[in-house]
Amino acid sequence: MAITALKSSPARKLSPNPLPRLQRLPDPVLRLVAELRPSEGKSVTKVAFNSIIFGAMIFALVCVMGLNLALNQDAIKLHRLKFEAIHLADLEEANSQNLARISSPESLAKKARLLGMVPSGNPDFLMLNQPEVNEVIIKDKGAKE
Repeated sequence: MAITALKSSPARKLSPNPLPRLQRLPDPVLRLVAELRPSEGKSVTKVAFNSIIFGAMIFALVCVMGLNLALNQDAIKLHRLKFEAIHLADLEEANSQNLARISSPESLAKKARLLGMVPSGNPDFLMLNQPEVNEVIIKDKGAKE
């Protein structure tokens, strides 16, 4: 109803189309082609289709399992390395404690006594800036006075 009212309305004037009208293309030529059905002996059955889908699923599952195994091997290696680091830290701590025990003053004094060393007494110093000193008297601890 509205379309007919627009067409018949005197206020609206349709402008002519400035573009030339396209020529109509000729109808396509239709011809017969060979039938695209597979022959009776070569038809794809449901069993073959299901086998292909099942094979693709199995292949995808094997790929995911392989990827998972590769990731797990890295996790196992990391776990072993953590335990090895803990063991090495324990060995380092034991070695530093052993070094501290061996280099303690008491241990060094004991080893020096076993080697025949004696503790030093009060040291005697030479005064080189005093020209009056002609001789140095050394007291021997073993000599009698």
